[in-house]
Amino acid sequence: MKPGTMWTFLALAILLGALGQILMKIGMKQAGPVPLHDGTAALVVYFFKALTSPPLLGVVVCYGLSILLWLAVLSVQDLSLVRPLMSVGYLLTLIYGIYSGETVTWERIGGTLLITGGVFLLVRSA
Repeated sequence: MKPGTMWTFLALAILLGALGQILMKIGMKQAGPVPLHDGTAALVVYFFKALTSPPLLGVVVCYGLSILLWLAVLSVQDLSLVRPLMSVGYLLTLIYGIYSGETVTWERIGGTLLITGGVFLLVRSA
């Protein structure tokens, strides 16, 4: 695999993983709180409805494609380099959190930026 292709596959895997998390949040927000105290039957019905919703079906597609791309990346690159790079997804989900109106504190922003800074140090070592 050419180096440019590997980096493209890695970037797509990161994007699809983050998109999967965002779709999961959207799907569960639509589904509402889990009915923990309503019995097993209510849980089964709840999760069946949730898992068959368009956002959560999108999660399956995103994660499936992300895994295929990730496997291709792992076939040619060191795990100790590329696995930490997956944490760029944290930055993408933070941006979604800001955009969607979640409570995003300065501590969350700072922590995410520290992680992202570490990623850039790793890339420089590649």
